[in-house]
Amino acid sequence: MNNPAKAAPRPLVGVTITGGLGNQLFQYAAGLALSERLGAELRCDTYHYHHEATRTLALAEFGLSWTECRNPNARGALRAIARWFGAGRRAPFGRTQFLLEEFGRFDPRIDAITESCYLDGYFQSWRYFEGHEASVRRVFDLNKISSRNTAPMAAKIRAARHPVAVHIRRGDYASQPLTLAFHGLLGADYYNEARRAIEAGVSEPTYFLFSDDPEAATAELGDWPNLIPIGGLTALEDLKLMALCEHFIIANSTFSWWGAWLAEAPGKRVVAPQNWFAPDNAHTTVLDDRYPPEWLRV
Repeated sequence: MNNPAKAAPRPLVGVTITGGLGNQLFQYAAGLALSERLGAELRCDTYHYHHEATRTLALAEFGLSWTECRNPNARGALRAIARWFGAGRRAPFGRTQFLLEEFGRFDPRIDAITESCYLDGYFQSWRYFEGHEASVRRVFDLNKISSRNTAPMAAKIRAARHPVAVHIRRGDYASQPLTLAFHGLLGADYYNEARRAIEAGVSEPTYFLFSDDPEAATAELGDWPNLIPIGGLTALEDLKLMALCEHFIIANSTFSWWGAWLAEAPGKRVVAPQNWFAPDNAHTTVLDDRYPPEWLRV
């Protein structure tokens, strides 16, 4: 009697989740798109947030759930931490393909993956989930983020004829010298040029200002008409409100990148900085990979 053929095990895709909200969304989106292409189960390594004091894991706020895994290439202290939080969960990826992303640009090696794989990197490009946009929008549905705190400002955004989200990123960019030297801090010159680009095609805009330092950001754009600063909300609440806007002036920040990308206003204009990093480090990123082709760079 012949035994029935044993079904092949389902492939696995693992991905390291680290950093702030914008980075988490890029990493998960890259893993999601690859897992869909392979018909694989997506697993996430979130051990980073067991000892991270300044960042929080926000993905679960979208109602997402996953099986935890561990980065199979963790070394030294990272490996010890992985063992402490569950060494056995590293095993499924111990012998699978490992992709350490080439930083700052789309890594085409991901297109050649045909079996279980572990992803480690930032994956800050729309190209990693090209063709899977509907799935990414479905899992990052901002309607799942419910908060009474956003209702008054959401009403103002909806009442504006042409609401424009403006994001000024300061935080560690402004306070940490090494971070500032690498990322750079966008100033009034960029925002004023971006405003001119918006007003070249948008009449009667109302600018909704988002920032991790609302006081400094308001001072930066103090002479702008119809400027409404937004403060006192969580990052997810800000993202929810940002995506309600019709047009966007983003910072060199993955946070406002996602606010603009997730917005579904027809005919939206997105103005983005010509330099994602400080000028001396501009060569470390490929803007054609970073920005969708219809976004305007100034």
